[in-house]
Amino acid sequence: MSRAVFQRLREEKSTFRDSEEKAADYILGHAGEVVNLPITELAERIGVSEATIVRMCKKIGFRGFQELKINLAIETVSPIQAVHEEISEGDDVGLIMKKLVSANVHTLEATLDVLSEADLRLAVERLSEARAIQLYGVGGSGPVALDAAHKLMKTGKPVTAYTDSHMQAMAAALVEPGDVVVGISHSGSSRDIIDALAIAKARKATTIGITRYARTPMDKVLDIKLGTSSYETLYRMESTSSRIAQLVIVDALFIGICLRDPERAVQNIRVTREAIAPKRF
Repeated sequence: MSRAVFQRLREEKSTFRDSEEKAADYILGHAGEVVNLPITELAERIGVSEATIVRMCKKIGFRGFQELKINLAIETVSPIQAVHEEISEGDDVGLIMKKLVSANVHTLEATLDVLSEADLRLAVERLSEARAIQLYGVGGSGPVALDAAHKLMKTGKPVTAYTDSHMQAMAAALVEPGDVVVGISHSGSSRDIIDALAIAKARKATTIGITRYARTPMDKVLDIKLGTSSYETLYRMESTSSRIAQLVIVDALFIGICLRDPERAVQNIRVTREAIAPKRF
């Protein structure tokens, strides 16, 4: 069995640079907090660079901060919390349902508090004026990108969702000024999404992110950030509450676009419904 994170940090501290030792001390003293933080916010709290944290992680045998954080969570968090923070092992299915509904309601209320209305309006404006729209999501955020494409296609604009990282990079390399690219990632640390958004931004497309409201690496490649808030931690195996918040933001964007040209929106919705009517009994 490999050495625990705490053991690795303590044993290797003598080999660290001063900034790396500072990062190690902070992690040792705030482990429960660290498992919930994206690297950008952690670096700001410690007062070191993101590169320092990554370098320190590699020195103790991890590929990066995310791997260290997952292993740190194993040491500090009960196994069931990797599924959902509010659930206890003895809960029956009825109590689980109540807890999930409560957690989702809290997430939506918290998201309402942190989401910038000005940024939401600006996102609606840019999407309404877009020549074409692309949506990127991987893992649990992939279905949200597909849901967004399903709705936004009814605006009559060319809309495509990509859930494959290679396709995202290739599609981003072909965008033009006037296009809008939306990246979806709860953690804001997905390298694939960030890389694709960076390509799109370099080509002068507008980049919008639906992501965690706290500071994340994704912020650096965004023109507009639509922040979500949820209790769920960043080491979780499956996202739940964050996905609900993402879907609600997608709905708000779609309805906002429709309200800018209600007659066209109603016509497009009617036409699309008529197209699929024969597919139902």
